[in-house]
Amino acid sequence: MNVALLGHGRMGRLVEELARRRGLNVKLILDGHNNAKQEGLTAEKLQGIEVCIDFTTPEAVVGNIECLARLGKKMVVGTTGWYQKLDRVRALVSGNKAGLVYAPNFSIGMNIFYKIVTEGAKWFRSVPLYDPW
Repeated sequence: MNVALLGHGRMGRLVEELARRRGLNVKLILDGHNNAKQEGLTAEKLQGIEVCIDFTTPEAVVGNIECLARLGKKMVVGTTGWYQKLDRVRALVSGNKAGLVYAPNFSIGMNIFYKIVTEGAKWFRSVPLYDPW
């Protein structure tokens, strides 16, 4: 699978390392130096890219999604802080038949913790004499 990484900070570098280890072909890496105004997101540069993984910034991610959606690309977004624009992004992705997976936290540990808290909340509800407030 051919991958483009958007954002090459700590998480982007980790994703690059893991992707290569698992046999994915990281064909393109874009960051604030070569994609500050989405200039790296062209049909030519993304030719053959099957998925774009974004771990950039809240200021950059929506512009990246807009460009990628117009190009019909599939995306995985781990950047947070942009959800107030989610309705616009959904419409753009859907209207261009692109693909988008996003999550506020890709950490396995945090996702397990979310499940533990959900189950704990159910247990607390079953104890009528306990008020967590």
